[in-house]
Amino acid sequence: MPREYLRRLSDAIVHAQRPIRVLRAINWAPEVHARFFRHGARELPRPEYPALGFDTEAKVKELRELRRRIRGRNPVEDLLRQKCDEFILLAQLLAARGSRRFYELSRRVYGDPRDRFPDHNVDNLGIARMWASRPRARDEEQVFSAEDAASRIAEICAPLLGGHVQVLVRTRLTANAAAGATGITLRKGARFSERQVSAMAHHEGLWHVLTSLNGYRQPVLTVLGVGLPRHTESQEGGGIVAEFLTGYITDERYIELGERTIAIDMAARGADFLEVYRYLLARFPPEKAALMSERVFRGGLLEGGAPFTKDAAYQRGYCRTFNFLRAALEQRDVELVRAFLAGKMSVDDAELVRDLVDEGLCVGPVYLPEWFIDIDRLNAMCTHSVTMNRFSLPSVSRYYARRRGGGATGTLVGRLRESAELEEELAPRPAGDEGDLGE
Repeated sequence: MPREYLRRLSDAIVHAQRPIRVLRAINWAPEVHARFFRHGARELPRPEYPALGFDTEAKVKELRELRRRIRGRNPVEDLLRQKCDEFILLAQLLAARGSRRFYELSRRVYGDPRDRFPDHNVDNLGIARMWASRPRARDEEQVFSAEDAASRIAEICAPLLGGHVQVLVRTRLTANAAAGATGITLRKGARFSERQVSAMAHHEGLWHVLTSLNGYRQPVLTVLGVGLPRHTESQEGGGIVAEFLTGYITDERYIELGERTIAIDMAARGADFLEVYRYLLARFPPEKAALMSERVFRGGLLEGGAPFTKDAAYQRGYCRTFNFLRAALEQRDVELVRAFLAGKMSVDDAELVRDLVDEGLCVGPVYLPEWFIDIDRLNAMCTHSVTMNRFSLPSVSRYYARRRGGGATGTLVGRLRESAELEEELAPRPAGDEGDLGE
């Protein structure tokens, strides 16, 4: 494939997608929440969405015409065609704001809370419920204002991104933080703990912005700057993995991510904004519960039945990204992980990108996250993970429950009997997976 031909196609896709800004088009203005609380949090909010700034029908036509120009039958051009299809869905999604069709298109782009994993028969919603049941974090005093947090995030990110990052504070933001191609935005009025500030630096700056910068520096496939098809799952999950690998995540974070997915599932099954808000209010302060509810209902139907499903991608993305890293490092394939950092992509595309690096159509990453630079520490964390997979946690828990129960467990005979039982429970099975990976 001629490099110039692929570069022209890639640049054309990047140019065509520029006005399609999903979150900017569906986030609510701050006065929506102010009015909601002014009325006692008893009435459905009444968001008004801004003009899109482009003609969706014309944009769909432009992308379809661009898709027709991609004539080859090979993995690279297949990805470019799929990327055109994805941007067509996003344009149609924005055109369908405030309707049930919005939800149908959202599920096609971002998935559904009840999706199963493609690489393992695991229930996404089940993991969300497990996360939501974890113990709350303690001693997380929120000492940083948004402005102070912005300065600290810039300090952390700048050395690893060559100074190519800007951190701003703005009012119109649903999340506490959001990343663009070269910048991070924090929500004005939000407050953060020291751990949260570091987590945002590694999630927003040293993952989202980092992969954008690496992608836009590709000599041929500049589309890696905006993401290959289905990249959202790995981007959002990879951001949480970055928080974990750098040691800045807490169970409070897992709880919030789990509750977001549960709330989407509630709305999909008919719960309206007030029902979801009251559910979250039992778990979070009022302002946070309202903002989390907005994440579920922005763009969809506040009466229920048609939520925005993007937040359901976090569990799948987290588990699949971490397992991708474990599998690659288990095979001593560090270059596969390096290829994954070369732009925004699904874990399923990293193998192809690594091959394209070998062929000269892609280049490796210019910027590297902290967790990858310390590869020995990353390898050790994966070794710990694969080691503990050999043990069945329910079996170990039963062992300690029996010891706490007294009786025979206090005698030598009882202890010997328990050891024999545990040995039998933990003995390798000739067929099937080790451990309880499906639980």
